[in-house]
Amino acid sequence: MSLINASLLFGLGLAALPVILHMIMRAKPKRLEFPALRLLKNRKVSNSRRMQLRHLLLLILRSLLIAVLVLAIARPSLPAARYGLRWWEWMILTLTAATSIAAYFWLTHRAPGPRAACDDKDRRSKLRLWCVVLGTLAALLAVGIPWGLRVRGELSAPRNEATEDVPIAAVFLVDTSVSMNYRLENKTRLEQARTVIREHLGRFPAGSRAAISGLNAHDDIVFQADLAGAASRLDTLETTNVPEPINRRLKAAIQFQIDDRTQDQERLGTGGTSDTHAREIYVLTDFSKTAWREPDESGLSDALKAANWLQVYLVDVAVPQPINAAITHLTLSEETSVAGRDLLLTMTVSSTPGGPTLTTVETLLLENGIETRVGAPQIAKIENGASQVQMTLRVTGAQPFMEGIVRLTSEDPLPEDNVRAFTCGVRPKPSILLIADRLEESLYLRNALQPIQLEQQGIKYCECTSVTTAQAGQATLSNFDVVMLVNCQRPDERLWKSLWDFANTGGGVFVVAGSNKIQPGAWMVSSAKELLPGTPLRFVNFNTEPGQLKLVTEQHSLTREFAQDESIRVELSRAAFDRCWAVDADPTSTTLLGFTGPGDRPALMERTVGQGRCLMFNSAMDNLTDGGMQWNNFVVDNWSFPVLTDKILQHLTGASNTKRNYIAGESIVIPVPVSQRFEQYLLRRPGLRQTRGSMLPEESSVLLTDATDTGHYRLKPFEARSPFEAAFAVNMRDAESTLEKIRDDQLNAMLAGSNVAIVHDALELQRAVRMGRLGIEVFPVLMGLVILLFCSEHLMANFFYDEEAVQGLPAK
Repeated sequence: MSLINASLLFGLGLAALPVILHMIMRAKPKRLEFPALRLLKNRKVSNSRRMQLRHLLLLILRSLLIAVLVLAIARPSLPAARYGLRWWEWMILTLTAATSIAAYFWLTHRAPGPRAACDDKDRRSKLRLWCVVLGTLAALLAVGIPWGLRVRGELSAPRNEATEDVPIAAVFLVDTSVSMNYRLENKTRLEQARTVIREHLGRFPAGSRAAISGLNAHDDIVFQADLAGAASRLDTLETTNVPEPINRRLKAAIQFQIDDRTQDQERLGTGGTSDTHAREIYVLTDFSKTAWREPDESGLSDALKAANWLQVYLVDVAVPQPINAAITHLTLSEETSVAGRDLLLTMTVSSTPGGPTLTTVETLLLENGIETRVGAPQIAKIENGASQVQMTLRVTGAQPFMEGIVRLTSEDPLPEDNVRAFTCGVRPKPSILLIADRLEESLYLRNALQPIQLEQQGIKYCECTSVTTAQAGQATLSNFDVVMLVNCQRPDERLWKSLWDFANTGGGVFVVAGSNKIQPGAWMVSSAKELLPGTPLRFVNFNTEPGQLKLVTEQHSLTREFAQDESIRVELSRAAFDRCWAVDADPTSTTLLGFTGPGDRPALMERTVGQGRCLMFNSAMDNLTDGGMQWNNFVVDNWSFPVLTDKILQHLTGASNTKRNYIAGESIVIPVPVSQRFEQYLLRRPGLRQTRGSMLPEESSVLLTDATDTGHYRLKPFEARSPFEAAFAVNMRDAESTLEKIRDDQLNAMLAGSNVAIVHDALELQRAVRMGRLGIEVFPVLMGLVILLFCSEHLMANFFYDEEAVQGLPAK
């Protein structure tokens, strides 16, 4: 316990004044002759004892009144701890008091028979005394001792003995996540945190030190030269799209305080618990749940227990009921497309409780810094806090990349999440060579890749060339991006060798084995075995029930959309298969799709060949009466068939492997072909800021780890003739838009330290800090006790000489 006005404790000597006056002014008894004195002899002893007890009680009350009054003026304070009783302790205390009262009334009415008034009164007095004593003892054992042990555990750790003029060594940790840009009354939460810190720095005693840090991983925690320098450091804080969790930064601040305290002790030659400063850490945050990591893996609770001399304050600068609308989870149907195709943008428009239920989304394309609106704005009706919105764009071939943004037309207090950027690569139309014994066998596959109706309208997704197996030897495979072999009965070894060479140099090969006329022997030559994911052995029938397609590898770029979209997955499984080829799978192959039924036979397989790859489908992809109609109904009225063939084409051309849209903080890998390598490059960042980087000769890609600003990026070679160019977009984390606050019980479970104070009102910060430094001031409690003692002394003095009614006299 510490005292603010310790010198006033000399006034405790006044507590002896009632005792001195009692001894000096003690009345001397007078001897009076009275003839009836013998009538009072029976009550002489009891009255004498009662008077002595009342004298003693009155004396104690007057002494306590003076002592407590002096102690209250001295303003004592207790170390910070949870002194209040828990709900179950109050319940036990109430039960104990009720039991004592009930026992008293039960015992007073238990003994029957007449009794003298004086004897009955003495008996009641003794019962009251014993009930009070035993009840107090029971309350002490059931409540007092456990409470004392709990409080003692909180107070047992040594702490700094601080006073109001002891210098402070404080670390101010400011939440710099994007949600701190929330604006209220034209003031962001970050600006509010700056204001609170500046006001608090102005109250620091002389000789204090302060360090300012945000949530950026590169921010150093260091004490500024003076408090004015700390105030200036506040102006450099900016929000970041890649904040470190507060847990980790708080752990770093605690370690910094431990190291600085150790250095001070070594410099001064002191040790133990001595310190030149009272050490504190302030975390100013909007209590956004995304700023914390749950469960805590940084060992924060253990660090707080080890640094029990350190006080931590969590200061809430958030808006009580934030209102926000945002665009989140923006995805593109494909990251690289072909001119003339439709690009589907899918996004979620969300709103906090109390936010707008109707909002408008618009799409804009960017070209040379000029924004052009595309299509009509779309109205999103938000139900249950979120609404999914889809917008379609026609890909143009004017530029190798299509860059754009989607945004909300309305404004709200957090504008950063109203806009999302996207980039889509635009590649030349892929050239495809289809080889089949009969051209009609490849017609269904060709029509799925390039619908005839669209081709007649001048819309072409790819350039398809169909040849027979006999004509394949005259074709130059290197002129094509993908070669598809459909139901060829007896391909010669030269064709297999040409296909292997084509795949080995980076081409894509797709093989369809869906005919009972295939000669397995022609597919078992060495060149075929080096190319194919599996060697056909025989075709088998599904006798009991038709087989269905099922996903085997869900995280593959070709099957990922089927795994994520239930409607496509259900449509894919709706196709019925009566036959398939049993194959001997190569050990290096991967099964992407399989058939249900006995044997778990593979349906779609992949094998990497050199720099390219080969895919193989083990059933028919046509509906000819003498062919695919006997195998399945996959190509008949099943819209998952063109989806699957398009995914196969995208995968074989490498378009599906090029990622162009990232979240801030992700590592970005940009492959560079051997023929387009360079030594240095320029990276154009959002805001037209450019940085230069280098690429080592042995590297095959550019690795970027500092793309933290949201917007569009362009990478080009610097002072090199390479035609290489890359583009990508970066967006903020979707979780920043939720604005869900972390609860106090979650923080208490995470921190689990009595040296942590949670302050939800910045105006109460000074009171919390005073309590943390000096402890809990007990002045209000002592003043209440003074009033109670004064009233008790008054009642005791008034009834001191009251005589009790005599109900009867003893017989002579």
